[in-house]
Amino acid sequence: MDYIPGSRLDHALRRLGRGALLDRLHAMRALADVRGCRYVNDAGQPRTIDIALKPWVLTSQQLLMFHRSVHLLADALLRLPRLYAAREDVRRIIRFEPARESWLRLVRHPRARPLAVVGRLDSTAIYDHARWRADFRMLEPNTVGVGGVHYAPTGCGIVMDVLGDVLSRAFPGRVITATPDPRQLLFDELAAVARRLGRPLKGIALIENMDFTTGTDEFGELARYFASRGLKAVVADPRQLRLVRGRLVARGLPVDLLYRDSELEEFVDMETGGHRLSALRRAVSEGRLISGLTWEFDQKSAWEIFTDTRFMRYFRPAQRAFFRQHLLWTRLVRDARVTDPSGRTVDLLPFIRRNKARLVLKPNTLFGGEGVTLGRTVSQREWESVLQRALRGRERYVVQALARVPTDVFPMLREGGVHFTERCVVSGFFFNSSAIGLVGRFSGLPVVNVSRGGGLIPALWVH
Repeated sequence: MDYIPGSRLDHALRRLGRGALLDRLHAMRALADVRGCRYVNDAGQPRTIDIALKPWVLTSQQLLMFHRSVHLLADALLRLPRLYAAREDVRRIIRFEPARESWLRLVRHPRARPLAVVGRLDSTAIYDHARWRADFRMLEPNTVGVGGVHYAPTGCGIVMDVLGDVLSRAFPGRVITATPDPRQLLFDELAAVARRLGRPLKGIALIENMDFTTGTDEFGELARYFASRGLKAVVADPRQLRLVRGRLVARGLPVDLLYRDSELEEFVDMETGGHRLSALRRAVSEGRLISGLTWEFDQKSAWEIFTDTRFMRYFRPAQRAFFRQHLLWTRLVRDARVTDPSGRTVDLLPFIRRNKARLVLKPNTLFGGEGVTLGRTVSQREWESVLQRALRGRERYVVQALARVPTDVFPMLREGGVHFTERCVVSGFFFNSSAIGLVGRFSGLPVVNVSRGGGLIPALWVH
């Protein structure tokens, strides 16, 4: 069998009894707090992120299949810059205003060629049933400011510490480990870029916009991880970068590469506000920014290019087959004639109005579930209001086919006791140029995100 039935771990957990489950849930919460699994809400208050006591357990066959799938899609994303340069219709779907275009032109410098990334592709994949290969859908790309790089391995370590004896009894004689560590994927990618550039890797700056004090809180933990690996690391604002005698310096530390949590739009806003980012521009032109600006093409509207037959000749047969089976129909919201999910040509706006129960409206470049509207959860009047915002607001939107978000039942702390509670779940596949990792998320809401009160599902590997 190439998967682990969910009943196997469910039975092992229920045999513990409610008293033991309660103790272990409290242990999970305490370890999550101690090990830095925090989210800071809009009021500036930190919240300990829930880690599911019931992890996902994947087989080697599953990891291999998703490795191939994720890299098919990552390669397709890498083809977008060339398509963008060649086709006006692609430039209408994935658009950059002149200020961002000026930054993108920096990556034409020959030394900017190394294309490195630690990205995440979100999906409806789950792993404990016989149709795991066929039933998943890819939701959207996320290759800049990737969340979970620290949380995912930390969650795996916590569940192994708290539930190790139960896992040993449930899988006697089998070796169980965490799935590949995204921190290691990032470390490996940084080392590979340094080799391509012919420079030693001694220091790195983790750059993020310090104007934002809410959200995930991972960069400090990542800096400590890199230090444990012998790599000097500092967390800095892009405006704190300097060129000192030709060397890139962040908060006094000479650095070789930059890993960013900031979107290109934030760099543009900083310059518009009067800040000079000459040191950052130099790093971009030399290929020293990870993820590189090439990955700004990870807009949700990229799925339109992958699901429209006009563009299929630009992709390999294996990619085209993957798109047909596993990508959600997506179109940039505009007044245009497009093909609908069945391939018929329709006027897009009337189609959106008529079919709200099976559609979702999403801001094209926002993240964290912000602005996502499921048609089946709102009135027709509210749906029309969101559609008007999509047509007239500053932020462009996409419309996407509604995905069937799977659910699972988890033992959870509630009102001082243990309750087995149904939650919506999604997968996030981390990737670099050669490997993948995995984290799950769960929530009581159909839009599953840590920023909306969700928690994390550790993903383990049974060898």
